[in-house]
Amino acid sequence: MWWPALACAALGAWLDVTSRRLPNRVCAAFAIAAIFGLGATQGAALLPWALLHAAAALLVGMLLFRFGVIGGGDAKFYAAAACAAPIIPAAGPLALLGWTSVAGLVLLLVMMVGRRLGILAGKGSLLKGWEVPYGVAIAAGFWLALISV
Repeated sequence: MWWPALACAALGAWLDVTSRRLPNRVCAAFAIAAIFGLGATQGAALLPWALLHAAAALLVGMLLFRFGVIGGGDAKFYAAAACAAPIIPAAGPLALLGWTSVAGLVLLLVMMVGRRLGILAGKGSLLKGWEVPYGVAIAAGFWLALISV
């Protein structure tokens, strides 16, 4: 039941790498697919807790966006992923945040090494520009959180 959400996560990651944008439609589709996936696998009782987590994630993400730490699409994309991780039990949000952080660190290291070696820098590649396509880390964190929880 998670395949639509996983597909939306993969699409968002690909769009972020190729265009450095996470369109609102993709974020909305990801959120809806995550809600349906959670409802189908865990039941409707956890949906309010997942929406609470998503609202908190969006609030924090928009604050980070306001101060230029992350992009607005990244904030919305992470909030969409949070729709699959109810705040109770705490393992869901912690797994999503932890795996996303680890994936973000790996992504940053790959980009740094790639730049240092002068590889992967063509148009539409991971190293295009100086922005970090954090949608890749969010998608990877989402996938890993589903596997680990």
